[in-house]
Amino acid sequence: MSALDQCLERMAHLDRADRLLNEVRVYNTRTPIREALAQHRALLTEARRHIESARTMLGDA
Repeated sequence: MSALDQCLERMAHLDRADRLLNEVRVYNTRTPIREALAQHRALLTEARRHIESARTMLGDA
């Protein structure tokens, strides 16, 4: 994989993580708090995976 391809893939991982983090909402009156917290935890876990993937790619360069 070329350096450019690695950079583009890393940017895609970080972009996906950013979008997931933007989806997290602290207050939502229509969702029970336990369910909202579980959803937030899942989004944060997925965002963390994308950030770690990007970090791993940086280490491979």
